[in-house]
Amino acid sequence: MDDTVVHLLLSLAATAALTLFYFWVGITNPTTIALSLLLVVLVVASVSQRWVAISTSLAAFFCFNFFFLPPVGTLRIEESTQLVALFSLLTVGIVASHLSAEARRRAAEATARGQEAELERRGAALKSALFAALGHDLKTPLTAVTVAADNLTAEWLDEEGRREQAEIVRTELRKLNRLFEHITEMARIETHAVDAEPEWVQPAELIEAAAQQVQTALANHEIEVNTPPEPVLVRLDPRLMSSALAHLLENAGQYSPPGSRITIDVVLAGQELQIRVRDRGPGIATADLARLFERFYRGTEGRQHRFGSGMGLAITRGLLSAQGGRAWAENDPEGGAVFVIAVPSVTRSTAAEEAIS
Repeated sequence: MDDTVVHLLLSLAATAALTLFYFWVGITNPTTIALSLLLVVLVVASVSQRWVAISTSLAAFFCFNFFFLPPVGTLRIEESTQLVALFSLLTVGIVASHLSAEARRRAAEATARGQEAELERRGAALKSALFAALGHDLKTPLTAVTVAADNLTAEWLDEEGRREQAEIVRTELRKLNRLFEHITEMARIETHAVDAEPEWVQPAELIEAAAQQVQTALANHEIEVNTPPEPVLVRLDPRLMSSALAHLLENAGQYSPPGSRITIDVVLAGQELQIRVRDRGPGIATADLARLFERFYRGTEGRQHRFGSGMGLAITRGLLSAQGGRAWAENDPEGGAVFVIAVPSVTRSTAAEEAIS
């Protein structure tokens, strides 16, 4: 019998056994059941094909809805909060299986090129980092969403409490959306589907667009922007550049103490535009400086505080590479970290532009 068929049968058996166990012993707490089923889906996604993981996710979707969500014994959905839990099961299966399949495909291609022992070691490290990031970045918001959605049905909760729980759901779903954006951007970079389309733009517009993308991460910070005294236009891809800058701003927002200042400096160095982002956080460990822009690498401070999936800075580097740009990090002598992105760019004065028009 084919291995994938065996995996499918085992995964369905595990889902059914878990469902029957909870149903038999009378455990009906949606949070406990949902997280248990999520664990089954994640394990299947890590060891089997994408269609097996998605099939398992659908089976978990059915069991959770039919046996544990009121009205029990039907597939009818009566409350919007139930949709959140069901959506979570499906989302985890699809995303986890996609990432797992991508990791396995790349490992297979590398092995075919003759790199055996070294590539296996790297593949194992990548898979470990991938699932560590995925496990944390999905589990935390999904747990919060499930608990908050469960609380919304509690009779003891007043109207203010319900608004707070609803806001938790919205906040955590925004985090999930940002994670999916990271996955999409990483996939585009890895498949070389990023093409630069340069146009004339003001640096201040790049900063505004980037800050808008990560406004939640910057909400509790003071933003200081320093641009050249003479307004200029630069020719580059504003979409790629603002997205790359957004990841730096998001990173600065995560590592800076609440209420601290984040400084953005725009520097024109010859035929190169540099944007420097300085935070007021703890700085960067020397051992991390050379590796911060690697895929799924989280620095010492990030591992201690469990910040990020390790994709943001790698995406930044990929977006800049499409424009012939570069990125690096350093520590500021007065404290905090400085992340710099730079791209080749032709400039011209906006005053000259206005005179021509």
